[in-house]
Amino acid sequence: MKWLYSNKLSVAIVGFSVAIIAITAFAETFYDDNVEEYVLTVNNEQLHFIAQPESGYVLKTQDDIGAMDTLSRFLKSTGDIKISPVRGLGRKGVSVVYNERPAEENNKTIKSLRIYSEVQYAAPLFSSNGETVAIIPEIVIRVKPGSQIEQVETICETAGCTIIKQMEFTEQEYLLEVSGPDAEAVFEVAGQLNQIDWIEWAAPNTAFQPKLCNQAVSGGLANNERLLTDAPIQDANNPGVIPDDEYFPMQWHLYNTGQSGGTPGADIRALEAWEITTGDPNIIVAVLDYGVDSNHPDLAINLVQGYDFYEDDDLTQPVLDHSVNAHGTACAGLIAAQGDNSIGVTGVAHNGTVMPLRIGKFRTNGNEDKVTADVLATGLRWAAEHGVDIFSSSPGWQKSPIIRSAVQDVTMVGGIGRDGKGCLMFFTVDNGGGLIEPGWVETYPEVIAVGATDHNDQRCYYSNYGPELDVVAPSAPGFNGSDWAKTSEKAWLWTTDIAGKGGYDVYSNMLDYTAFGGTSGACPIAAGVAALILSVESNLTSKEVRHFLEQSAKDLGDPGRDDYYGWGRVDARAALDMVLAKRADLNNDWKVDMEDLLLLIEFWRTNEPTADIAPAAKRDGIVDEQDLELMMRYWQIEIPEMNPTAQ
Repeated sequence: MKWLYSNKLSVAIVGFSVAIIAITAFAETFYDDNVEEYVLTVNNEQLHFIAQPESGYVLKTQDDIGAMDTLSRFLKSTGDIKISPVRGLGRKGVSVVYNERPAEENNKTIKSLRIYSEVQYAAPLFSSNGETVAIIPEIVIRVKPGSQIEQVETICETAGCTIIKQMEFTEQEYLLEVSGPDAEAVFEVAGQLNQIDWIEWAAPNTAFQPKLCNQAVSGGLANNERLLTDAPIQDANNPGVIPDDEYFPMQWHLYNTGQSGGTPGADIRALEAWEITTGDPNIIVAVLDYGVDSNHPDLAINLVQGYDFYEDDDLTQPVLDHSVNAHGTACAGLIAAQGDNSIGVTGVAHNGTVMPLRIGKFRTNGNEDKVTADVLATGLRWAAEHGVDIFSSSPGWQKSPIIRSAVQDVTMVGGIGRDGKGCLMFFTVDNGGGLIEPGWVETYPEVIAVGATDHNDQRCYYSNYGPELDVVAPSAPGFNGSDWAKTSEKAWLWTTDIAGKGGYDVYSNMLDYTAFGGTSGACPIAAGVAALILSVESNLTSKEVRHFLEQSAKDLGDPGRDDYYGWGRVDARAALDMVLAKRADLNNDWKVDMEDLLLLIEFWRTNEPTADIAPAAKRDGIVDEQDLELMMRYWQIEIPEMNPTAQ
């Protein structure tokens, strides 16, 4: 038997027969041991949860040490178990137990666990949009503006839940604890709360495993000196722009001379962009990941204090017990590894700033600890309140109205991001090699979805595609270890690894750097280009930055936007040129012409801010020859106009 809870006054029973039964707001819950699926309509969106007891279950105990110790002997007797705690922002006592056994056997185990006084909650794992999630005994509600906490307290008494806290950085959302013993109780309370007119929505709080979209391999680097001398970089036209970083010649995604065996020019045109700006330290890119190595000599100077939402402290260092925990360090290096410092690699915006937001870790037993929807939502809002301009999230998220609400808060114009201008948010499209799967990307249309292209400007075979794809950016031609053997080691992305021992670089002698790939590599590169845009024009809204990034991309595939390349491969110099051309458009008619020149002349030798457009990197406060020179650079240029209905 399957139940559909709606935010309308009805419950649909879905099974061999279908019936619609009108009920009052607090109808009795019908329970059936054979329930397989719950479908909640939350904020006019359906969320499907299919019980998956064969994968394991979630427990809440009185505390997360003593009680689990008491239960461990019983749990171990039920099979080969792996336990992953669910933490974040003070949460204790919640754990996911992986126990791959027949569903019937695990269901019996779940029932047996409920007889232990230490166990407050036990429920099977669920599948939601293809991802395995744990329904924990918590719900997040969003109330209409003007609703009071006293109303929430009263309704909690009736529905069988209590307020844990008001969600941080928003006056409309609350985290509630459900007193029931299982997932049935959580779905029942959510269904009841969704029927109350002053509650905009109520959704179960889920714990899930962020999906990493990368591969990093370093085993072939024993001959790295040979790699560095195969194709020395020379550019007589730009001798002062090429950074002196030791491994910059390997970074074809920044400047492709064919040194990786690819097509010269198949890069983001970083050298040309750096003629204008190498990034502004005031522009902050948040990396949501497993932490960033703050001791790395190529990153330390370009990092700002972040937060660890998993351990609930300000220590964002990755743990060293599994190579995957280096993922965030690799992404941070692609964005803002320090340039022109004679060591290592350089980032797209190598004078910009990265803020690490740690949301979990990969455990030595191969399981990733779970992050909850409320923790991610809090992390996004916290970062926006602490000055973040851009988010780069290579780990994929689960579909959740709790996260969606925070994404909207920080990205929309008029929201809490960038003093109302809106933050930029970049996602990967995943590495399945097929259509973008329903779930995280389609759930968050506010984000910029990034796919991957190789050193020939061809779509990487693993990069998902579809109507949700916005842009593509460079990455490795392969995705896994077997691809490494088939492709040139020079064709991967070179970036920072955890310094010294640990991280991805297990085998080679290049201990602080690694080869990186997947759409996880493309995403931070695109975010770095956005950082360059904001470095020259910090007052742009999130919609405007998105427009310039997409419209300036190098069109690949079918003319215009297509499902395989989106708007095209990001082009840093073209993006900056488009932004500066719009700056020279003084009368806002999307072209640079005589009317703009007349306005410039009108304010000649004054400090009129509307006519002050130069220097390109940062205006100097006076209208003079530099402004005229910049306007002439973009003379007669027509800029693509923004669609007023665009995201």
